[in-house]
Formats: sequence, C-alpha cells, structure tokens
Amino acid sequence: MKGLKEDCRLQTAVDYLTDYTGVIGAVIADHEGLIVACSPPSLLHGETFAAMGPEIFNIADRIIEKTINPGCRYVSLKTDDRWLIVAATMNFHLVVLADKKADDLLNVRIQRTLEMIANHIKEKYPAEVYSITPEAIKKEEAMEASHV
Repeated sequence: MKGLKEDCRLQTAVDYLTDYTGVIGAVIADHEGLIVACSPPSLLHGETFAAMGPEIFNIADRIIEKTINPGCRYVSLKTDDRWLIVAATMNFHLVVLADKKADDLLNVRIQRTLEMIANHIKEKYPAEVYSITPEAIKKEEAMEASHV
C-alpha cells in the first residue's frame, strides 16, 4: 500500500492545485512533454498542454537570450479570460490553466506544488538521475552519433 501512496504523490500535487478557485486544470510533464500527472483526468487536450511546457521555455529563451541569461523557469500568460502558467522544477514542467476567477495568490499555490514535485523526486530518485539535464542527453546522443 505504501508504494501506491508514493506513486500518487505527483497526482496529489496537481489535485491540490486544481482545488484552487478558478483553476481549470493542471499537468505535470517530463522534459520531453509527456504527461506524468493530470488533473482533472478528463482535461481536454492534456497532451497538448504537456507538450507546451518545453516549447514555451524554448521560445522564451530564444527571445531573452540577447538581453538576459537563458534558462527560463516560469512563464505567465494572461488573456482577457484565461491564465496560462508554465513553471519548471527538477526537469519537469507544471502547466496550469486558470480562468479570470483565479487571483494572484494562485502563484503561492503553484510554488507549493513545485516544492511538492521537487521533494518527491529528491526522495524517490538518486541525485544522479534528477540532475541530468535534457541538454546533457542531447550532447551524449550527438557524441554517440558522431562515433558511429
């Protein structure tokens, strides 16, 4: 039973976030944009939101690289009726969709959710696993390809 509880901790983190007034849905995705946890499970286009995280950060980094250091970790986009937040922690992305009922205190809940994700990853995996960056994987693959 303990293993089941551990596996549900990331789902608990997104459920905690979607309990907040105005939050429509939230997705935790890995660095490749694959869904790890989603709330509510019936979230329309959950795969699309999961894939957005890495893409939004890549675009933001390309835009800001000439003015400040790249390495975007948090993006918040507001329209007249929606709010899209993408935040990164431990090589995972948290994508949150909220409506205009959500207030700025949502940021506090997002930070708490990011802490929950980071704590779970640190407890479950050794540092060697979660400290590997997508860039390091790409470099290693490029080196392997050049040796073939």
